[in-house]
Amino acid sequence: MRARALLACAALSLACGEPAGFSSCFRRGVPPIEVPPVPARLEAPRPQSPRTPLHLVLVSIDTLRADRLGVYGHDRATSPRIDRLAAEGVFFESAYSHAPKTAPSHMSLMTGVHPDVHGVVNFAGRVDARLSPRIQTLAEILRSAGYRTAAVTGGGNVHRDLGFGRGFETYEHSDGDAAAIFGRALEQLDALAATRADAAQPPFFLFVHTFQVHDPYLPPPAYRALFADPGYAGRIVGDAERLRALAGSDWRARHRAFWAGVDARSPADLRHLHDLYDACIRFTDDELGRLLDRIDALGLAGETLVVVLSDHGEEFLEHGRFGHDALFDELLRVPLVVRVPDAERRGLRRGRVHEVVRLVDVLPTLLDLVGLPAPDHLEGRTLVPLLQGGEEAPRFVFAQNRETGSDALVAGGWKLVAERWNELLFDLARDPAERSPLAGGDAVRERLRATLEELHARSLRWHALAPPGRAGPLDASTRQRLEALGYLGDESAPARPSRSR
Repeated sequence: MRARALLACAALSLACGEPAGFSSCFRRGVPPIEVPPVPARLEAPRPQSPRTPLHLVLVSIDTLRADRLGVYGHDRATSPRIDRLAAEGVFFESAYSHAPKTAPSHMSLMTGVHPDVHGVVNFAGRVDARLSPRIQTLAEILRSAGYRTAAVTGGGNVHRDLGFGRGFETYEHSDGDAAAIFGRALEQLDALAATRADAAQPPFFLFVHTFQVHDPYLPPPAYRALFADPGYAGRIVGDAERLRALAGSDWRARHRAFWAGVDARSPADLRHLHDLYDACIRFTDDELGRLLDRIDALGLAGETLVVVLSDHGEEFLEHGRFGHDALFDELLRVPLVVRVPDAERRGLRRGRVHEVVRLVDVLPTLLDLVGLPAPDHLEGRTLVPLLQGGEEAPRFVFAQNRETGSDALVAGGWKLVAERWNELLFDLARDPAERSPLAGGDAVRERLRATLEELHARSLRWHALAPPGRAGPLDASTRQRLEALGYLGDESAPARPSRSR
């Protein structure tokens, strides 16, 4: 029997383009990938009261890499409050986004379905896809269960017109920094908490989102001084006031001026970009701390579920570019930190969770924790069994950049990145940094490619049930904000520099 196993392993290893080895035999196989079926119809759960009416506070820090937080192994003091939150709760070390772009990633978070299903993409001009009215959002589900709902966001590609505002009684857009965003969040929290003076008042859901960590990286001077080399003599302008003096009041001009100062061949410039990015994280972390402190001061910590996460990461030349346009792990691996009040009494674990999880899993998890039924059509699965210390079938990760026509599939320690004119297969166990795509691996490659084709085919059937709608023209404020973040097409504006530039 051992000889037969060795022969089988050798055959699989040859198919994968790798040397044979009994110890790697089982690791090299791709486990069964269970693609969720297309629902026969879309039906919202019948409204009912939550069994465990916890308040929910969900914070999204746009463009935040997981590996730049202390709890995920960073060696700089960027995230003391997030680290403390993780120590009080649980953090997922292998949480994946479904897109390196704000709108599709956040919409998967808020709906529990993949970008190819909901169809929402970043604003790129006058009109763009908005969420089908037949797909419910987290806020709509909670609102139908009696929750008070409010959001304070950075606007742009989480604009209410894409469908993000549905289910929220108050949905604010702000182009302010993290202090302004969290300042408004504190006011919303106070207002929501005031409705709890009477014990009969409902629980609340507060969503907070900030672009503070997004480029151009402009931390306040005090935070820049914590991380940046005071002797830096390059041309990068990492101060908001200096950049405004240089480029005027036009958001797009300031964005262009920031990247025009970057020499991608300069180690000093690369270090300075890292410093500015880390300073933005620490600034945001301190502002998040104000929100967490207010939850404590209001006496709500024992009844408030807190989640901190990001929609995607950021690249700093790991694969030759800056920004967030590809599907490598520095862009798809995101922080996911959850603090459940009185977790021990509820039988929930604390600390690190190793298993692969996804942003589509967040919505069913939150509904499970507050005791509400999840819609049958969700593609995510609740994480509560993992929080209880149980084992589950492995999850696959399906990610897309619809702007470039690229897909990625992660399953069983393998990753296939399918671009328009290229295909890359990685063995993540041996090559977690995704630096050495395999030349062979035909059997694994075909298996993953066939699954991607199946996912796309089912998405087309999905759209017959819930076709995306169309958003209206952009207002001037939204257009300026998107231009500032480098999203709207402008062929005259330079792209973020690549390594070769």
